[in-house]
Amino acid sequence: MALAAMRRHRRWLYGFLWLVILAFVILYVPALQDQGQGTPAETVVSVGGLPVSAGEYQRAYSRQRQFYAQLYQGRLDENMIQQLGLDSQVLETLVTERLVELEAKRLGIAVSAEAVARAVASSPEFQDDGRFIGKDEIRRRLELAGLSEADLERSLRQRLERESLEGLIGAGVLASDAEVEREFRRRTEQVRLEYVLADAGRYRDGITPSEEETKARFEAKRETYRIPEKRVVSYVLLDRATLSPQVAVTDRELELHYQDRREEFRQDEEACASHILVKVKQADAVEGHTDAEAQAIAQKLLDQLRAGADFAELARKSSEDPGSASQGGDLGCFGPGKMVPEFDDAAFALEPGALSDLVKTPFGYHVIRLSSKRESSVLPFAQVKERIRASVTDKKIRELGEQKAEALGAALAKGQTLEAAAKAQGLSVQKSAAFARGETPPVLQSASLVARVFQMKAGETEKEGFALPQGAAFIAVAEIQPARAPEWKDVAERVRGDLVQEAAIEKARATAAELRARAEKLGLEKAAAAASLVRKETPALTGRGQPLGDLGTGMALEEAAFSLPERTLSEPVRAPSGWAVLRVLEKKPFDAAELERQKAQLRASLTQQRQSELFRAFLIAARDRYPIERYPAAFRRALGQEQ
Repeated sequence: MALAAMRRHRRWLYGFLWLVILAFVILYVPALQDQGQGTPAETVVSVGGLPVSAGEYQRAYSRQRQFYAQLYQGRLDENMIQQLGLDSQVLETLVTERLVELEAKRLGIAVSAEAVARAVASSPEFQDDGRFIGKDEIRRRLELAGLSEADLERSLRQRLERESLEGLIGAGVLASDAEVEREFRRRTEQVRLEYVLADAGRYRDGITPSEEETKARFEAKRETYRIPEKRVVSYVLLDRATLSPQVAVTDRELELHYQDRREEFRQDEEACASHILVKVKQADAVEGHTDAEAQAIAQKLLDQLRAGADFAELARKSSEDPGSASQGGDLGCFGPGKMVPEFDDAAFALEPGALSDLVKTPFGYHVIRLSSKRESSVLPFAQVKERIRASVTDKKIRELGEQKAEALGAALAKGQTLEAAAKAQGLSVQKSAAFARGETPPVLQSASLVARVFQMKAGETEKEGFALPQGAAFIAVAEIQPARAPEWKDVAERVRGDLVQEAAIEKARATAAELRARAEKLGLEKAAAAASLVRKETPALTGRGQPLGDLGTGMALEEAAFSLPERTLSEPVRAPSGWAVLRVLEKKPFDAAELERQKAQLRASLTQQRQSELFRAFLIAARDRYPIERYPAAFRRALGQEQ
C-alpha cells in the first residue's frame, strides 16, 4: 500500500525531495553572498580584500545549525555546539570559498551564463521522467523554498567555479599501475597467522653496558647525538585556569538564564509499568496462539488479577514476554512514544496502581499495571542551578577569552611587547622549556604554533594567537639555542639506553633464530614452550595495514606475512618490539584476474583521492598568497554575543 501511495503521489514526492536537495546545495555550496538584502553589512573577515559580511555569516551559521539540529533530532544544545566548533567551522567554510574565488580569478577561470544554464538543464534535480521541468516549475519550487532565481544561479556558479578549479589543479594527477595494485592488495589480501614473539623488553633488565663501552659508543657516533637547535618561547595563556578567577556569576544571572530557557529544563512525562503478554501467532512464526485463544487466555489472567492474584508471580509464570517475565513483568519506566501506540495510550491513561483492560497490540494481548507516573514538568531552579552555573561560567570564560585575545592582538599589531600587552590585560607572561623542532611543549599543544616558532627570529612576537585544546596562546621567541656538538654529560643516559636497546634486540633475534630451528623439528607450540615464550594466533583473517595480533604493524612484518607460503615457517622477522617467527595458517591471496576487473574503478577512486588531497594542499598554500583579516568584535556581534 505504501508503494502504491508513493506511485500515486510520485510527482509531489519528487518535488519535495528536490527541495531537500536544493537546501543541501545552498547549505554546502558556499553561503550566498550578501547583496545588500537588508542584512548587516559589517565585515567579519576579509580574504584578499573580499569581505564576508555578518549577514552572510549569519545565514550560513543558521543553516548549519538547523542541519545539526535535525541530525541530532532535537538533542542539540549549546555545549554540543561549542564542542562542534560550529561558529569557527562556518567561518572557515566561507574563508575557503573566498580563496576559491580569488584563485579562480588568478588562474583565469570564469563560469559563463551558458554553463550555468546547461547545469540547470542537465542536473537530475531539475528533471522529471528524464525531461527538463522548465523555468516556471523551477521558479515555483524556489519560491516554496524561500529562494530566488538569483540565489540559485549564484550557488550554481560558485559550485561550477570550484569544480573547474579542482579540475585544473588535479588535471595531471593519475594513479599509477603500481599504486592501483598496492591498493588492491591492501583491500583484498588477508592472512591468519600463528606466531611467537621474542619481545626485546624481557632482556633489557639483564643488560648493563660498562662505562668504557658507553663512552666508546659516544666517541664513535658523536654526531648522531648532536643537540639540535632549540627554542624557548615566552607565552601568554588564555585558558580556563587563567580566566576563571576573572569571571563572576551572580545568582540573578542564573535565575534570568533559567527563566529565558525554561523549556531546556523540561522533564518529559514518564510511566513506570509492568505487563503480562499472551502472544498472537504471526505468519510463519512458531510461537503464539490464534487470536481467539490468546484473548481467552489473557482474559483469564486478568480475571485472576482482579480477584487478588499477585501480579509479579503471575507474570513470571504466565507472561510470554521473555524479556520481562523473569522480572515479574516489570518494564521499567518509559516516556511517550517508546512503546507501540496501543500500549502507550493504555499505559498513560491509567492511574498509579490500576490495571488495564485487555490491550491488543501487534504482539498480542497485554494486561498492564501502572506502578507510577510522572507528569511533564520543568525542573525547579534549585535542582538545575549548578548545571546552569557551569554553562554560564563556560560562556563567560569563552567570551572573556575572545575579548582578551582581540585586545592582545590589537596591542601587538601596534608594536607593543608581549609583556606590556599582557600586563594591560591583567595577564602574566610565562616561559617554556627549550624544545626542538618537532617537539611539542606540554602546555603549548599546537603543531602550527611549534612550526611558526621555528620560522621566527629571536625576540620576534607573533601578532595573532594560536588555538590550543584548552584555549589560546600568544607567543614571542625568547631565546634561540643553536645546534651544537654534545658534551658527554648531555647524552650519557641516551647513549646507555641505545646500547641496552640494541643488545636486547640482538638477544631477541638470537632467541627467535633458535626458536625457528627447534620449531622445524618440534613444531611452533613446543619450541615456544621450551624458550618460555607463548605461541599465539591472529584472531581472524587480517588485511594489509591492520595489526597482526600483538605483533603490531610494520613494513617488514607485513611483507614477510603476506609473501610467506602457507604452512611455511618464516625466518626471524623484525617486529616493533622485537623479533618473531611466523607461520601462515590461512591465506586469501592476490587475485590477478580480479585486479584486472577492478583496475579501472580503483584507478578512478585513487585518482580522485589524490586530486582531493592535492586540492586541499593547494587551498592551504593559497592562504599564504592572500591576507586574511579577522574582525573578532564583528564576529561576536554576528553571533549575538555582543551588542
